[in-house]
Amino acid sequence: MSLLSAAEQAQLQADFVAAACDLPCDIYHKTTTSGSSGEPLANYGNAPAISTMAGMTQPSGTLLQNYASLIGSLKTWHIKLPPNTDARHQDHFVIKGKTLEVNVLLDPQSYPVFTNCLASEVE
Repeated sequence: MSLLSAAEQAQLQADFVAAACDLPCDIYHKTTTSGSSGEPLANYGNAPAISTMAGMTQPSGTLLQNYASLIGSLKTWHIKLPPNTDARHQDHFVIKGKTLEVNVLLDPQSYPVFTNCLASEVE
């Protein structure tokens, strides 16, 4: 049995999202097309698939350490999006003029307050 009613959980979630997601974010989904030689080419389109709000913070040392094999020495951010946002591995986010590529989707084990991921700057 949950300690919170569905209405209480929804209100708590809305309050957290409003406080933490204060930056406009455009999300571009990756699609793959074939090049002239048949090689796969990544394409992100001209228009965002989703426009939403996001929070952008430095990841903890533990997160960086846990995913070091995926992010290496890339400049990486912990991105928080509203719950159930359709964020996918290798999506591009444009936040504060920076283009970030999703490296890891972080899946919560209990109440999902945010859609969380680690994303690295694309240079």
